[in-house]
Amino acid sequence: MKIPEKPRDPNVIIENMGEEFSNFFLAYSIGDEKSAGIREYVRKYNELHYSHWDDLKRKKIPYDTELFWLLLKVLRRERFTKIGIGDETFTFVMLGKFQRKLHQIDKESPAPIDGLTGEKPGEASKRQYLSNSIMEEAIASSQLEGAATTRAIAKKFLREGKSPRNKSERMILNNYRTIQKLKEIKDLPLSLDLITDIHMEITNGTLEKRDDEIFFRTSDDIVVRDRADYTKIYHQPPSFEAVPAMLDNLCTFANDDEIFIHPILKAIIIHFLIGYIHPFNDGNGRTARALFYWYVLKNGYSLFEYLSISRIFVHSPAKYARAYLYTENDENDMTYFVEFNLDSISRAMDELKTYIEESQAEQREAIRLAGAIPGVSFRQAEILKDFISHPDRSYAISEMAGKYKVSMPTARSDLLTLEGLGKLRKIKDGKRWVFLLSDTWAQ
Repeated sequence: MKIPEKPRDPNVIIENMGEEFSNFFLAYSIGDEKSAGIREYVRKYNELHYSHWDDLKRKKIPYDTELFWLLLKVLRRERFTKIGIGDETFTFVMLGKFQRKLHQIDKESPAPIDGLTGEKPGEASKRQYLSNSIMEEAIASSQLEGAATTRAIAKKFLREGKSPRNKSERMILNNYRTIQKLKEIKDLPLSLDLITDIHMEITNGTLEKRDDEIFFRTSDDIVVRDRADYTKIYHQPPSFEAVPAMLDNLCTFANDDEIFIHPILKAIIIHFLIGYIHPFNDGNGRTARALFYWYVLKNGYSLFEYLSISRIFVHSPAKYARAYLYTENDENDMTYFVEFNLDSISRAMDELKTYIEESQAEQREAIRLAGAIPGVSFRQAEILKDFISHPDRSYAISEMAGKYKVSMPTARSDLLTLEGLGKLRKIKDGKRWVFLLSDTWAQ
């Protein structure tokens, strides 16, 4: 990925074009027809889309690009919310479209997934949605950090409860267990110990040295590089000596309720700052995303139990990385990162709605199927639909138990019942039995 061009220092633009800018700013402020034209472009590039210089310089606008960029920066600075972390200052602008998105999240989160579609899912369905979302998030967050496995293989080994066979599967299992534990620790304040504990949980057995799982980094050798071009450096984290103080400030920011910042925004900022500070030798991204989930759950946003935000990031890795880079090379303006994350949350909510609607349609079909086949329960009909949807695939008893959240004996009984009815057949796979769709299932 190409590194975005860093904007020129606004002070340098003022120094070189001060009089021209004064005239331009005056034209913007007067309120005549010319002013209305400039204001419309400001609205387009400061509100509808919060443009970075690297993007703006390619746009065809009827003004000097640097003068217009300086105008955008002046107007942004008037609206900045500032956050001090160590010796650095980070900022963001609360855009109107952010407020709309946050309002939508507020409306939909208090009653988890019940209000997303017109049909209220049952408790069994909720458990299945929850299990699926945790797996999706664990897999995607690991894939972002280089885990090399497919979703289908990863879900299969998670459902079967197998031990990980390699580093990629260990990363996914660690993520899966960590996400499950976030609810248990959501009432704790953010602290250095909590950050370290989450990092230890999420990196256990995946780093070269055990000390790297437990302790903050002790050198400045760690940088964020391009995986395809090792010579390209995207981010040089702050000095390791500054890490404890910066994390202390981050904890104070997270735990401070006196100055209100919307909890979703705060969670996004925590996500960004962990990635920026890069307190550990490895595992910073996974830890940052886990802390995002921890903070939204801490603040009662139970809808996020059912959302996989990292799955959206996996589909747009360049945009995810660019949101970090835009922030860092434009004076730590986190608005770019906030915008990308809120858009990703909206997409994840839309995907969840689609998933629920499709699942409910499948459940209605399973009910119809159960009624048409004597001796088949609703759950057994759902299991049969899995086999019908994947006619060439085999399923182990443990995978069905994991997917439907039932005991091994119950899963075995369900599969044997379907086999007895001629809908499935079982074959030996090594030391275990697996089940496939029978060629005569429809007879």
